[in-house]
Amino acid sequence: MNFKILNIFNSAKIKNSMWMILEKIVSIFGVIFVTSFVAKYIGPDNFGKLTLTSSIFAIIQTVAMFGLENIIFHQTARNPLNGEKLILAGKKIRDIIFFSLTSAVLFYLYVTMDTLVFIFSVSTSIAVYFALHDVYSIYFNAILKSRVNTICNSIGLIIALSFRYVIAEFELNVEYLSIPIILTTFVPYLLRSRIYKKRSKLDKKNISIKVIKKYRIYMLGVGRKLLLYSLSVAIFTKTSQIFLGWQSTYELGLYTVVSTLGGCFYFLYNALISSFMSEIYQERSILTSQKMVAKLNLIIILIGLLFLILTLFFGSWVLNILYGEQYLSVSQYLPLTVLTCVFSGIATVVEKFIIKFQDYSFLQKKTNILLVINITLTFFLVNNFGLKGAIYSVLLTELITATLLNYFYKSGFIWKTHLKTFSPSTYTKQKENLKS
Repeated sequence: MNFKILNIFNSAKIKNSMWMILEKIVSIFGVIFVTSFVAKYIGPDNFGKLTLTSSIFAIIQTVAMFGLENIIFHQTARNPLNGEKLILAGKKIRDIIFFSLTSAVLFYLYVTMDTLVFIFSVSTSIAVYFALHDVYSIYFNAILKSRVNTICNSIGLIIALSFRYVIAEFELNVEYLSIPIILTTFVPYLLRSRIYKKRSKLDKKNISIKVIKKYRIYMLGVGRKLLLYSLSVAIFTKTSQIFLGWQSTYELGLYTVVSTLGGCFYFLYNALISSFMSEIYQERSILTSQKMVAKLNLIIILIGLLFLILTLFFGSWVLNILYGEQYLSVSQYLPLTVLTCVFSGIATVVEKFIIKFQDYSFLQKKTNILLVINITLTFFLVNNFGLKGAIYSVLLTELITATLLNYFYKSGFIWKTHLKTFSPSTYTKQKENLKS
């Protein structure tokens, strides 16, 4: 079988992917090494509380974004100026939703949870506010200028991780972790917004209110259909964390460690998907774009298999070295979290492929069904099996969203695309190779 996988790489995408990968390598260093140092210091229970607050506000961030991240990426990839108009028009939408939800949630957490959870919640809400308005990262990814994101995110991450390390090294009060939580999003937002303003070709002074309203109406109309789809991405990973967190923050701390380590290679998927979807969106031939997606799926599977093998041989050893014996009990679940990551990557490719055809109604219907399945599944498994149930609920949800529910789209169009992933003809026909 003559696999011509490398033909999908052109120089622009290689550079863009490499910059994104470089950024994530720095991120992984922080998540795996510095965070493990912090996890050892504060213990599973407090680490679980930190995870619980981040999970709650991750969902708030998704709701406040209102599905606009997909609209901005799609439109910017086609026409950067339209993307700039959408960024300007969507700010007010995000503000209204964010402040409404955050004020209610903070009040509830203040009344029902302990002081540490509330402190983490306040700092996380501030961090989410900056992340919510840092849609410039979507813009730069769409125009294949991920170099900007890499530099800005890396600077912010290094500063935040330095604070975390100092707090753990000198055994300062756990509450001080609120500072790096905020810095993680504030610094990149500050840097990226300045770069965006210098690069922007949009004349804000001469753009009429009528035009802004027109784009805002468009975003509300499309975003309404994409909201549940975007929310599902957060809910499918966060529902189990929230359910488990209410039941036991100790087990949530263990769950966070195993899911973080098992999914540490997802940054490779993000880099590949973000870079290649720009070209897939521009490709007019349905057959050619279908084969592009099939090739991307194969790369995702191969990367996943590599990390699955590494996990089976070295997973327990790495977990013990990084996090210590108090977290070693979850090493048996590492292969499952790797598989979850693989299905998540495939699901992301499929859903972004469907966005190419602007079939938002299908995504909305699919998500409605998936939300019911996910919440029911998670509630049952977490209540009956705790940590183990949380891991299986996410795995089953990602499996369903990557495969079964997508196969109803356009008389099995996605099913046929998945079959092409394993078809020799996808890789041997020279005329169907991606354009250089």
